[in-house]
Amino acid sequence: MSGETRLLALTARTAEALEVATDELADRLERMDDAEFAALPAVSEAATTPSPATHRRALAASGAADAARRLRKRDPRRVSTGGGPDGGRDADGGGRGPAGGGGPGASRVFLFSGVGDQYAGLGAGLYRCLPVFRDELDRCFGLLAAEPGPDLRQVLFPAAPEEGDEPGAGAAARPDLAALFDRRETVQEIHRTVVAQPLMFAVQYAMARALTALGAGPTALAGYSVGEYAAACVAGVLPLPDALRLVSHRARLVDGLPEGAMLAVMAGPESVLPYIGGELSAAAFNGPQQTVLSGPVEAVEKAAGLLTEDGHACRRLATSHAFHSWMTEPLTGPLEGLLGALPLRPPEVPVLSNVTGTWLRDEEATSPAYWARQLSRTIRFAEELAEIWRLPDPLLVELGPGQPLTRLALQHPGRPAGAVGSVVQSLPGGFDSRSEQELLLAALGRFWVTGVEPDWTALRLP
Repeated sequence: MSGETRLLALTARTAEALEVATDELADRLERMDDAEFAALPAVSEAATTPSPATHRRALAASGAADAARRLRKRDPRRVSTGGGPDGGRDADGGGRGPAGGGGPGASRVFLFSGVGDQYAGLGAGLYRCLPVFRDELDRCFGLLAAEPGPDLRQVLFPAAPEEGDEPGAGAAARPDLAALFDRRETVQEIHRTVVAQPLMFAVQYAMARALTALGAGPTALAGYSVGEYAAACVAGVLPLPDALRLVSHRARLVDGLPEGAMLAVMAGPESVLPYIGGELSAAAFNGPQQTVLSGPVEAVEKAAGLLTEDGHACRRLATSHAFHSWMTEPLTGPLEGLLGALPLRPPEVPVLSNVTGTWLRDEEATSPAYWARQLSRTIRFAEELAEIWRLPDPLLVELGPGQPLTRLALQHPGRPAGAVGSVVQSLPGGFDSRSEQELLLAALGRFWVTGVEPDWTALRLP
């Protein structure tokens, strides 16, 4: 994690004045050396000082030259711009589900991913610079310590990060290509179902709590596969101790099932369904050009060969079980029995359903049968994305590593024009070059330009 990452922020009373100020800042940055850039405040005073100016622009960068270049280009993937007569983008409006609002700015939709993209050291940078994230993750680890299985802290942080550590301590160990493309002879510990599912639940729950504490809580929630359980917990459907116990127990049940496989196919359901026989299930409809199949290893390999011969690109996913298929149906009864003893409540924040593809109803959220059958039902994520893009001015915040869900969102046909700036990444993927601190500052900058006033004092930045 670079100590030179800085959040550059600008305010102006008019859009024209903001453009002039942006060019002036780019001029100054082009004349700076590395030492001068490193001497800048971690967060520009424009972001931390109240101002009547309503037009805002922000950029997180780790060097003067890169910052100047992106400001010149007004690159919407890195340079966030917002504001106007009412001081931010209007969060009111129609649409189903949440009616916008929830504070200033856009409709913030927190996205909780499933498993497969985690790696050792994930979250180490945030553990050092974001105390709320550290406290919430420690709380999850403490609760999970009572469950059977390995110490998840040691799996995630082989060299435990402590506040004030140098970047090498607990740093992310990025996955190699063999792991990424599922070509290892043995499954890495962090990818075992009994480890991966509670681990990713804990990391994303801690991230959601940290962003909320910073002043950028969610307007709506959506989770993918086990991520829906994390979304439900954040929404108040389940208390954290019960949710962690449920996810851990669910993962152990899955681990006892026969081996299975999953296949991502770069084609829509209408192209893929003819290949599905009695042994394969449609695990997920992710979009018009991505479908996931699930079933026994031999059936998945046969389908992969046929699909490839017919010109459809496909890739085995890094999993040892056939999630969201008929192979997980034997767990419905045991899960429903476990859920029947838990205090399920209606969500306090709207949540999207994997099972129906639309907003989770109170009677579903409080039904043990719904959560038990979720494991074996097709994930209708494309339909969920359609609902998200109907929200007023949505801002999609990915809480897991990388951007697997927001990439699907940007490929969705319901995406509004110019939506490239409507997605926020919070953690680096396995091969991202940006540090966790840079992504955190970029996210907070994007929230700030929508009218949010983050609690900057909650950060511990170099």
